[in-house]
Amino acid sequence: MSKSLLDTAADGSMRRSRWSATWRLVLEFVLLFGATMLLKQILAATVNASYPSPLWLPVMVLALQRGFAAGLAAAIIASALQFAGGLPPALLTEDMYAYIGRIAAEPVGWTCAAMLIGGVRSRQIAGAAALAAQLAERSRYCDAVADLCADLRQRTEMLERQIAANAHSSNADVAQAMSDLHHAGWDDFTRCLTRFVVLMTGSAEFTVYLLQDDMLKPVFQPVDDHRPGADIPISHADPLFAAIVNERRMVSAVRPADGTLLAGRGIMAGPLLEGGAPSRVIGMLAVGGVSPDDLPDDIARRFSLCCSELSRLAGRIRLIDSWESAGVTKPNGRRPAGDGLPDGAAFADTAGAPPRAGHEQRPALQ
Repeated sequence: MSKSLLDTAADGSMRRSRWSATWRLVLEFVLLFGATMLLKQILAATVNASYPSPLWLPVMVLALQRGFAAGLAAAIIASALQFAGGLPPALLTEDMYAYIGRIAAEPVGWTCAAMLIGGVRSRQIAGAAALAAQLAERSRYCDAVADLCADLRQRTEMLERQIAANAHSSNADVAQAMSDLHHAGWDDFTRCLTRFVVLMTGSAEFTVYLLQDDMLKPVFQPVDDHRPGADIPISHADPLFAAIVNERRMVSAVRPADGTLLAGRGIMAGPLLEGGAPSRVIGMLAVGGVSPDDLPDDIARRFSLCCSELSRLAGRIRLIDSWESAGVTKPNGRRPAGDGLPDGAAFADTAGAPPRAGHEQRPALQ
């Protein structure tokens, strides 16, 4: 349906363009021949000589500008205007052949000039049109190649993430990333959390939601994540809310039904459970940025482990969101001077009040 509407609009614009070009050509004919006839009247009143006729002007101009057809039409119109007042009288010294040659000389000259000059000009116009069509075709090819290059670059990045995610990380790497995450301070928590999620899921685009006021509200994202709709809370009326909070199950875009629930908010989502009460959902992790076909082979196990670790860090994430909402942090994620926290200090594992001013040291959490 949309394609037919586009075709109809294109046909309408082409018809309007043709009518516009036709009216411009008619206007040129009227203006040129009107000015020429006015000039002819002025010359007839002031000059006795009759050659050359001013009607050569529109014939030559239109043949040079518009080509064969316009030049021939101009020659015909000039001939008609030449004899519009009647045929000139024959001289006493002229016979029939001399009379015909005299009155037909200019119309024949106009016609020959229009055919010769107009034919050359028509070939030039056709050649320019062919070159313009070739240029447009090459431009389309270039655009197609550019689109393919962009797709190839995106595919390459996806494959790189998939290879990195499928690579067998050593226990030391996982342990180091987990240790860095749990001991991270205010300044490097975002980096450590992003590194941990990328290591576990292969995706650098993710959103952490926490359950607040009967809604899943986004509270943490990587600094370079600008996915549309990522900052919109998920209310209890959303089917995804019921699947995560009520059913406490993992949702994956690999399954068509789950893809409908996600509705473009990622390719996987899973609940964050409270440590003391595993049956209570406190948030959700949603990852995206990759194709479902590019997920690691054991993504379910990796994603579950990642959700388990983030559940333990929900208090820290909530604290970051609270302080940022209160305007404590700057856009670059660093604390402003005078907030009472020493540089590089780690923050509490649960959401709580920030340390009092004057504390010079805060132990890292184990």
